[in-house]
Amino acid sequence: MRYVVLLALVLVVLAGVLGYVLGRSTGSRGAVDAATVESVRREITALRALVQRLKDLAWDQRELDSTLSTIVIDEIRAHEKKELEP
Repeated sequence: MRYVVLLALVLVVLAGVLGYVLGRSTGSRGAVDAATVESVRREITALRALVQRLKDLAWDQRELDSTLSTIVIDEIRAHEKKELEP
């Protein structure tokens, strides 16, 4: 089950990279159509749901490897805190 938590951490990193790439690709264009905006919003919503599921998984499996679970949860919380700052 340690690998599940490690996989969760890898997925969080991949989600961050995907979000960064999507943000860079849409940010470089002058005008963005409504379909693209809606697609990005859906993707962000899906990624946030994934991160929440990973955080819950790390919390539920913390008895298997409490150190790794703590690291995963702390990284997610730090990102969430940074995301909410102005």
